[in-house]
Amino acid sequence: MNDFKAKAAGSAKAAAEKGKERATEAVGSIGKLIRDSAATIDENVGKQYGDYARGAADAVDGFASKLDAKDVDALAEDARQFVRKSPAVAIGAAAAVGFVLARLFRSGSDNT
Repeated sequence: MNDFKAKAAGSAKAAAEKGKERATEAVGSIGKLIRDSAATIDENVGKQYGDYARGAADAVDGFASKLDAKDVDALAEDARQFVRKSPAVAIGAAAAVGFVLARLFRSGSDNT
């Protein structure tokens, strides 16, 4: 039974690492998309709003870097602490993340 638990834990951790890598790539892509849109926003709406877009891109890139730098165990502990402090926000965030992950998995299965 302990061997089964160890294998299951190892498989779960490997899946979590793969998920973390995909999430980091997705967040990085969102940052790039926002940054690439900033010039168009400059032209169409004004430089001030383009600067807001660049600031948002910087924030998204920073989040992607933090996500990439932490291991799965540290991310899980951060999530536990966040849920304890803000359960209502955590439920909303979980719904949003679930939606994004469903879209990622759906697009990944369409490509195979």
